[in-house]
Parts: sequence; structure tokens; C-alpha cells
Amino acid sequence: MQQRLNNADIDHGLKLLDHWTLDANKTRICKNVVFDSFKTAVNFFVHVAEVAEKLDHHPEVLSSYTHMRIQLTTHDAGGLTHKDFELAMHIDQLLADVLPRPSQTSATRP
Repeated sequence: MQQRLNNADIDHGLKLLDHWTLDANKTRICKNVVFDSFKTAVNFFVHVAEVAEKLDHHPEVLSSYTHMRIQLTTHDAGGLTHKDFELAMHIDQLLADVLPRPSQTSATRP
């Protein structure tokens, strides 16, 4: 089982990410993305799914037309682990390299 991160590790990890936020319970990180079309959003999700399968770590994804909310947590650890930050970095890389640049909004900050 993965080791749950402490607050200092979580804060450090967030500094390495682009527009990810921490939920109030400090058990998940979240990112909101708005795409230019539904098709772009679905294509992005396919890329995320491929990475998630390779890492054997799967996000919670909520999608509504062009809006997507991605949430990461490690259920077995009851909070955040290095796996969450690793997947988040891959997601950020997908957004930067593979797809047209969407607008990114952040959830409420802690």
C-alpha cells in the first residue's frame, strides 16, 4: 500500500503542478478544465485514461459538455500519495503538449 503524504509533502507537490487545488480535508487534489468543444474534452479523457492505465491509478472525472473536473486521491491510503501527484503531472503534460490549450480554472483555494 502507498504511504499517505504529510502536509509538507502535499504543499511541495502542489507547487509542482499547474492549477491544481487541495480540498478542505486535504485528501484529494482537483483540477477544473474548460475545453473548446465536447470532442476535445472526450479526446483529452481518452489520453488521461491511457496514462491512468499505465500507472494503474485512476482519477475521478466529472464531465459536463466542455467542462471537466479531475479529482485524485488514493483510496487505499485514505488520502494523497505520490501516485496522485505523479498522475497529476502526467495530466498537466498532456494539457501542455498533446491538446489545444484549454482554459483552466481553479477550485476554491484552501
